Amino acid sequence: MTRGLAPADVVVAGGGLVAVALALELTRRDLTVDLLTGRPPGAPSAPGGAVAAQAMVEPVAEAVADLALLSRHLFPDWISALEEETGLPCEYDERGAMTVALDDTEEVLLDRALDSQRLRGIHFEVLEPEEARGREPALSSLLRAAFSFPRDGVARAGRVGRALALAARTAGVRVHEGRTAQAVVLSAGRVSGVETSMGPLPADVVVLAGRKGPGRVNGMPRLRLSVSLRPWLRLDASADPDRPTRLLRSRGVSLLPGRDGSILALGRAEPDPAAISPSAGSVAALLLDVQRLVPASAGWTLVEAGAGREVSAPDRLPVVGESSTPGLFVATGWGSEELLLAPAAAALAADLVTGRTPPLPATPFAPGRLGA
Repeated sequence: MTRGLAPADVVVAGGGLVAVALALELTRRDLTVDLLTGRPPGAPSAPGGAVAAQAMVEPVAEAVADLALLSRHLFPDWISALEEETGLPCEYDERGAMTVALDDTEEVLLDRALDSQRLRGIHFEVLEPEEARGREPALSSLLRAAFSFPRDGVARAGRVGRALALAARTAGVRVHEGRTAQAVVLSAGRVSGVETSMGPLPADVVVLAGRKGPGRVNGMPRLRLSVSLRPWLRLDASADPDRPTRLLRSRGVSLLPGRDGSILALGRAEPDPAAISPSAGSVAALLLDVQRLVPASAGWTLVEAGAGREVSAPDRLPVVGESSTPGLFVATGWGSEELLLAPAAAALAADLVTGRTPPLPATPFAPGRLGA
């Protein structure tokens, strides 16, 4: 390689929540880490996120459930450490979560999704509709079934991202904002660094952790990943005394309450790799889903609308581990749960990079299953 940047132990290419969390974790392990990101580090795909490893509405693979439960266990201390190190509040509220069904079909599907929780011995309450509406008066009279998960909650993804970025810089991560990895450089069959838009960057290990996957980085096999767009709405419900106070989830929508009286509504993911903003139809459908769950939301004020891009593998499992090229790792494919999974994903990837035994089996997430 020609003369360029100072060598690093690890280069992390990507600027999402998991990428920054991984760079921070590796730095805490006394490694020299460079972070390459094309945009401000820690920027989330959507403005809020559920910290709900238990309140699942759709069935998930066992490996994902294990990773989510581990991350949920780590989350409170992880957030506390970020807040202590940076002085930035992340607005993490462990107020609990409630999953609900509004018709017979939804009740059957929700009950099936919770089978794995029952087998794991996870505590949750089965609520009669009247009891559920006693806790959340705004819930629709259509309510057929409800399940309460007292240890789940919400956090503001944007605030967490800003705290991660500051903590990473403070810990010594060399952040190169506006710079991306263009090609992986090999020497004797293994990674020796990356070519960047500012020159060569020598490194013993490279982790491609972009939210969209490895993308078009030369030297990295293309992964079969699908891109979806998830619409979101920010609603002002501050004037409604009966507005939701905890995370509410149904099959069509999740409602995340904020401390300022706002409600963030997340809708259904729609496969659309080309779109960058939600269609009028998807916004209208999400508003109808919100009103079906909470009829009084028709009186709330619509503040803004947007959409988050999500990348997933065909089997819906994250992609974490070393590729067929020694020293070249991948960490991507978080779908809608990047915020929740960040603590465990960072720990898992850091263990694999440093040769430690991960806290749970990493084989289901290996890039080799996708040909990488």
